[in-house]
Amino acid sequence: EARVDFNGDNFADLAVGAFGEDIGSVDGAGAVNVLYGSAGGLVASSDVFFQGSNGVGGTADENDTFGRTIAQGLFNDDEFFDLAVGSPGESDGGASASGAVNILYGSAGGLTGGPQLFQSNPETNDRFGESLAAGDFNGDDFFDLAVGVPGENIGTTGDAGAVTILFGSAAGITTAGAQTIFQGSGGIAGSAEALDQFGTSLASGLLAGDDIADLVVGVPGEDLGGVGEAGAVNVLAGSPGGLVNGSLATQSNPESSDAFGTTVATGDFDDTAGDDVAVGAPDETVNGRRSAGAVSVLNGPPSGLANERLLFQGTAGIPGTPELGDLFGAALAPTDSNGIGQWDLAVGVPYEDVGPDVDTGVVNLLAGSVTGPSAGSLLQQGNPEDFDYFGWALAGGFFLHDYDNNGFFDLAVGAPLEDVGTEDDAGAVTVFSASGGGVLTRGSPIIQGSGGLGGTAEAFDMLGIALE
Repeated sequence: EARVDFNGDNFADLAVGAFGEDIGSVDGAGAVNVLYGSAGGLVASSDVFFQGSNGVGGTADENDTFGRTIAQGLFNDDEFFDLAVGSPGESDGGASASGAVNILYGSAGGLTGGPQLFQSNPETNDRFGESLAAGDFNGDDFFDLAVGVPGENIGTTGDAGAVTILFGSAAGITTAGAQTIFQGSGGIAGSAEALDQFGTSLASGLLAGDDIADLVVGVPGEDLGGVGEAGAVNVLAGSPGGLVNGSLATQSNPESSDAFGTTVATGDFDDTAGDDVAVGAPDETVNGRRSAGAVSVLNGPPSGLANERLLFQGTAGIPGTPELGDLFGAALAPTDSNGIGQWDLAVGVPYEDVGPDVDTGVVNLLAGSVTGPSAGSLLQQGNPEDFDYFGWALAGGFFLHDYDNNGFFDLAVGAPLEDVGTEDDAGAVTVFSASGGGVLTRGSPIIQGSGGLGGTAEAFDMLGIALE
């Protein structure tokens, strides 16, 4: 089974974004750290990747937010996994926060520098790179890269949002022949409307059970009739010509400001052919509690998702209680800690209070079954504190992560606002290692400057804001 393996040693690796990292005197330029898998689990690398270093394209500028998003894929013709890094705060010419994406290529020595890529028509606050997902959308055996541009204006319609597809090739990702997708174009369901923010979230998967990847696009600002910002997801089908057509899925009971589609994930959570789709609505009101949050799991091919199962804390054996502002569903990722074939679903609840600690955060790990995710266990930090936001990010994309290659899949969890000593919001990552039977062992927090990890834990680095 394929692994996210940047150096070709048959162990899965982990990339960690620190989008608030200062580079010298440049505030908020951003950086990425890497840990490489081994028989003993992840091993920290001293390498710190940032724009203008180690062959990485571009220049570290203030508030570039390099590392805000990351995604892996086999973008060229070697056997090493590559990494795409989003910098939605990057300015291109006079267009502030138009955004950019960097590609880092894998090699026997690990990740190496690569090109910086921009939109063909960058505009202020487009936020190109705010979301990323990789998959072979045209069936040519090279992974392509979907780039979310939720701030894109469509004509005079502000922040309608778009997605740009950059195609892989023997030489890697290229902007040549790029495909731009938005609602109402090329048969894509829906209409481009103000503040829809199409492309806020992205996930690739094999929804139709074939070998061509499909794409799920979150549209959390979508209005449904008179229901404002109820949210929706578009499902786009892969084809030899790229992504085509599409269907629109919504909650069965859409409500104002649910923001359904803020997060999306795919995985084989039940016992039917093809991947299923999990959609987060972290602002969902549950039992009268605003923004307690909920997650919908739907199955079905790209011709239309169906059979919604609505999940929230305190129901169907899911630990916890829906409370004001928990934001259950603010992060989603597939995993499979017990190896039974039906994948589990990890759900981040970054604003969950733990005892007296406010907004500490937890992760609900929902067990896969023949009917989909249900019940589950609660994952917590070893030392929960106020405002850690543990569960803000989860490692999970097209492939699962087995860092020690023992046949069971592990889960990495980001707490980007974790204080390290006296350094506020330096950030940390915790890895839960699976060893069979659904048993997970919590590792020690991973922080910059400790255990061989490159960089220094500094205020507002926000290590763990993105994981892959």
